[in-house]
Amino acid sequence: MGPSDELKILSLAKLLRKIFGRHRFARRTDPIGELIRTVLSQNTSDRNSHRAYDNLRRHFKDWNRLRNAKVSAIKRKIKIAGLANIKAPRIKGALDEIERRCGSLNLNFLARLDTHVGYEFLKSIKGVGPKTAACVLLFSFEKPIMPVDTHIYRVAKRLRLLDKNATPEEAQEYFSAVTPRNLIYEFHINMIQHGRQICIARAPRCSVCNLRKLCKYYEVR
Repeated sequence: MGPSDELKILSLAKLLRKIFGRHRFARRTDPIGELIRTVLSQNTSDRNSHRAYDNLRRHFKDWNRLRNAKVSAIKRKIKIAGLANIKAPRIKGALDEIERRCGSLNLNFLARLDTHVGYEFLKSIKGVGPKTAACVLLFSFEKPIMPVDTHIYRVAKRLRLLDKNATPEEAQEYFSAVTPRNLIYEFHINMIQHGRQICIARAPRCSVCNLRKLCKYYEVR
């Protein structure tokens, strides 16, 4: 990683801004809610994960009630998001651990911590992986860390921004290091939009893609 990587990402971020617009930071929910939202989003559509999250909020009212609920009750409310047998105990287990270690279901102290320290703390919670930890820090506190989901990972691979064998976690480390701090939030959102609308997994819309000149995948397909 070096100045050339930073310039490359800056140019890409500016191109994506022209296509998908500017995005200013807006906190979606509290950090506990962000953690739960991200767990629910795994291996499902945004529509289904949002419906599952809304089901939890309507039924349990606050996170303490959710923590005290039976796993079976949580599973019923998040069934629409898929993998409920995995996600329900993961959510309850994370809430139990946060309560035990922090004394309450409150992660606002992460705002005061260095990004890396907060990231390692979140990853130390059972069931919280790199992407979930990064989402909590970016979307709750605007920390300079860039979560990498399947869309971003796919776009980055096709643009050859990453080494051939780079893992999603390595991609996250790369983008967090080379993306200008003030652009991480916007770049994250716009990369996802590009992956959803243009650089689709099975049938990328290369004919209408404004990134064709930068794309190694397009050159050889």
